[in-house]
Amino acid sequence: MVGILIKTMTNEGLCIGIIKDYSIDYDDENVLVGVTWNDCDETTECFTEHEDYDTCIYHFYDNGRWWQVDQNYYKFKRLLEVK
Repeated sequence: MVGILIKTMTNEGLCIGIIKDYSIDYDDENVLVGVTWNDCDETTECFTEHEDYDTCIYHFYDNGRWWQVDQNYYKFKRLLEVK
């Protein structure tokens, strides 16, 4: 869903963004999200079910709580699909 908050910790500090668009590749189970970050940077982030997030751990915000994307991949994907 457009408007979901997403955050990650980088070398520069905490980054919070808002999802502006998304696409789901059902063949490869890839979720691509376009994000506008708090520093006005715009990126496309790719999430997969079996991704190893060694560099950055991403969280999304839903129902008053931050959820880790890699541990809640299908919840994240359903949230994007449903809303």
